[in-house]
Amino acid sequence: MRDVKYICTYCNVFVFDTDEGDKVSGLKPGTTLNDIPESWECPVCSKPKSFLEQVSDDVYKQKKKTYDSFYSGEKTGQPNDLTQYRNNARNMLAGVCAVYKVCDGNPNNLCMGQKYGKAIGFGGAGQGKTFHANFKALEKYALRPKLVKDHHEPEMNTEIFGKKIKMPVLVSSVSGVKISMNDIMSEIEFQRRMLQGAKQYGTIALSGNTVDDPDHPGVDVTKELGGWGIPIFKPQAQDRLLKLFKRAEEAGAVAIGVDLDGCGSTNWALRGKPVYRKGEKDLRELVDVTEKPVIFKGIMTVEDALKVVDSGAKALDVSNHGGRVLDYSQGVAEVLPDIVDECKDKIIIMADGAVRTGFDVLKLLAIGADYALMGRNMARMALSGGADAVKMYLEYVEGDFRRGMLMTGCDSLKEINRNILVGPRQLF
Repeated sequence: MRDVKYICTYCNVFVFDTDEGDKVSGLKPGTTLNDIPESWECPVCSKPKSFLEQVSDDVYKQKKKTYDSFYSGEKTGQPNDLTQYRNNARNMLAGVCAVYKVCDGNPNNLCMGQKYGKAIGFGGAGQGKTFHANFKALEKYALRPKLVKDHHEPEMNTEIFGKKIKMPVLVSSVSGVKISMNDIMSEIEFQRRMLQGAKQYGTIALSGNTVDDPDHPGVDVTKELGGWGIPIFKPQAQDRLLKLFKRAEEAGAVAIGVDLDGCGSTNWALRGKPVYRKGEKDLRELVDVTEKPVIFKGIMTVEDALKVVDSGAKALDVSNHGGRVLDYSQGVAEVLPDIVDECKDKIIIMADGAVRTGFDVLKLLAIGADYALMGRNMARMALSGGADAVKMYLEYVEGDFRRGMLMTGCDSLKEINRNILVGPRQLF
């Protein structure tokens, strides 16, 4: 029997070697994909075997380290209890939050949609339709292999705001672990893990602004790291934002930003801390108050994108807040082409939303984004394994991104364009 490796494409954590089997989920050595019963469930995310896809030996080795780290009986060598293992994995990696008390007591539920009358955890607002729209929109694009070409190792290095980074991927702004993760660590420790992990790898992390620490501990961590960070603030009262911009500038931040779609933040509303929409005058005032590059996140229409361009901001992020503020919105990859067509070369264009692998990064760049942002998976890595895990995951993304560039004939970032895509609509 040929030795084959598989990964669960839903959680991106569980891996399975047919030769070795998997004692956690009861798969004996020599079990093939066809041998796995239809009733089988992934021990991390509970998805059926239809989510298993074959992977290379290199990817398997990388992911196996993460998967093995969650074995509750790893040190004793005793058989693991599946229920305990699944609970451990969920508490560290899946969207478990204090509001849901482990998803209303059912460890088999991932926190994808909002429970009636309750706040949002790591999932999406309402029924989670926008959360899923991000995946679906990106999924509709396929990559076109271009292989008849002299070999050249893909050049992935680039820079942003004058800082060199290893690839065009930034760690997106995430915050609120005190609320959403059962208070398992302080906000400043979480931000430290995110920013340090990004720096150790060779890129930059944006830091989120949480209602529990309104002075933004990410600013303090940015200062600790010699300015290697980009604080992103919720759209609070304008005078408050101006003061926060000043703090970030004094910390030496690479850039400063505002999460415009944070005006729909549930957690801030529940805590009685008002957040607001921002008008064009507000945007210009924020840009003018600092010499640092300014980023406005949460852009999902051409109209808003053009207003951000007019404000003098250096960058915009095409984002729907991971589906956590507005249900039934479009996916990022649906609106990105139009925004690129109108704003390319006028402003730096970032994009996030369901970015999990280097292949996802390649798709967004091919559509026209200059940089891709990754949030949820980086947060899960930071919470479960610290800065080292964030660095490790970025290395995994780099491997996929390199392979994607190689397979689509792209020797440099400039060669990544819409010609390597087959999409749901004409892009040219």
